[in-house]
Amino acid sequence: MAGSVDALRGEDTILIDDVYKDKLGVSQIGETVEIFGRRARIVGFTHGIRSFTTAPYIFTNFKNAQNYMRLAADETVFILVKAAPGADLTAIKQAIARDIPSVDSFTNQEMLDKTRTYWVFGTGAGTTTLMGAVLGLLVGTVIVAQTIYSATIDHIREFGTLKAMGATNATIYRVILIQAMLAAVMGYAIGISIGLLISHGSLDGAVPILLPLPIAAGIFALTVVMCAVASLLSIRKATTIDPAMVFRG
Repeated sequence: MAGSVDALRGEDTILIDDVYKDKLGVSQIGETVEIFGRRARIVGFTHGIRSFTTAPYIFTNFKNAQNYMRLAADETVFILVKAAPGADLTAIKQAIARDIPSVDSFTNQEMLDKTRTYWVFGTGAGTTTLMGAVLGLLVGTVIVAQTIYSATIDHIREFGTLKAMGATNATIYRVILIQAMLAAVMGYAIGISIGLLISHGSLDGAVPILLPLPIAAGIFALTVVMCAVASLLSIRKATTIDPAMVFRG
């Protein structure tokens, strides 16, 4: 962070994140900008505090925020209550609801869940992302199914030979599932490598893309399931062939 938080005690002073310098047309501390027709002097830059929307976060003191948002002296939008270590959050929440019934109170986790639910299910951005993910899963399943099915058809006589030699359906299942798992592992390796490169390259941008380990593991599990489901058509084809076809011309 550049500058000082103490400088926010002054009138019309703000902090912005350095990633938005170019977007807001500023380059250094001391420059003056305008917010809703009111002067704002930049006294410092934060680092790594990005907004999910196109509007960046602006930090200032409470009085300045009221002035910029055109709120009366007795008006506000959110108030953050910091509890002492070990405090009963449920009891604090109930006390706030009892003493100030006109406001809604949420714990940090409740606010997090509420915000996540809003962006995922309450906006067009979240719905579009979910639809894209579902569509990608369906298309991926179809492509993998076609690939495995084509490989099965190309080697259908080999499968017939195995059955003629006494191979059980379980053996056929195992062969095709191994093919599907190989496709899953190789496809995942390529995909996750590209994803990690994109994630790393976005860290300095306005909207960083994060790929934590639990998400990466979940994607791998989903890839395995997708390939296993995609192999069902091939399994049915290979297990219903007539072994006698091997001896026909």
